[in-house]
Amino acid sequence: MDLFDAGLGGRDEPEAESGGGCSWVTAVIVGIFLLLAVLIHTFFGWARDLFSAVFS
Repeated sequence: MDLFDAGLGGRDEPEAESGGGCSWVTAVIVGIFLLLAVLIHTFFGWARDLFSAVFS
């Protein structure tokens, strides 16, 4: 399945060809990965603070 296919609504213009600009699917996927990276960074920051408080 091609998530970036124009037939599935992946591109705004109906005459979309292979290649081209960034679609909304790509923007959503990048946003999810950025949010996941921030959450992981925050979690490990809390874990580091917790372990430093317990073992110091």
